[in-house]
Amino acid sequence: MNDLINITNCKNCGQQVESHNFCPDCGAKKITKRITFKNLISEFVDRFLNLDNSFIKTFTHLFTKPEEVIDGYIHGLRKRYVNAFGYFAITITITGFYSFIVKDRLKEIMSFGDFSEQQAEIQSSVFDTTLQYQSILSFLMIPILALLSRLVFLNYKKYNLTEHFVIYLYGYSHIVGVMAFVLLPLTFMVDSFMIVGLVQFPVYIIYMAYVLKRLYEISLKKILIKTLLFLIYGGILYFIIIIISVIFMIMSGRIEIPTK
Repeated sequence: MNDLINITNCKNCGQQVESHNFCPDCGAKKITKRITFKNLISEFVDRFLNLDNSFIKTFTHLFTKPEEVIDGYIHGLRKRYVNAFGYFAITITITGFYSFIVKDRLKEIMSFGDFSEQQAEIQSSVFDTTLQYQSILSFLMIPILALLSRLVFLNYKKYNLTEHFVIYLYGYSHIVGVMAFVLLPLTFMVDSFMIVGLVQFPVYIIYMAYVLKRLYEISLKKILIKTLLFLIYGGILYFIIIIISVIFMIMSGRIEIPTK
């Protein structure tokens, strides 16, 4: 009897489930046996590796028909695919493992030696801080990208700012997670961080252009113009952030202005 769990009510919502295999109220599965390593592995396989599973569908359809995943979620489709925040959480986990594995290698191939000792120390500190707060920074990237994207598509009313946030929760998360697997072996094969960037960022841009083209149903010419506009806006914003960061570092004493 020790391997059985006495359940008269659903542990998730409290509804009676004595004569049901699934809760009639919230749909949770009725668990009658204590957890074992075997059924833990079985649950993992069912949840992530089953070909009928929503994760596999979400992953493959974000390549083949991203408009169905993203537009479907925006208009209320919730059961067929992994929800936007859930998919983002999966990506954060993947990129966290990637960063843990390649952290030391990335510091090796980054050209800190090209700077003065003080500049190299600042660059190294920024690098460490970026990795430490990677999850937070990744999440903060989503609204920034959504805002830029909404400005680019200001003359289109199909998606508002919040819906662009959902677009990047799916699209940006997807391509960042995929590229973590691609960049893992590449990082150990090259001797320059610039090569990693030259592979990484064009793929991000091309994939998001592809997603937005499918969502907005526009021509190749129009999406190329929109992409160029996005890069211009992004460049201006990046320049502003750099100026603000330098001012902050000067005011905080992390950068000293040389005096004659």
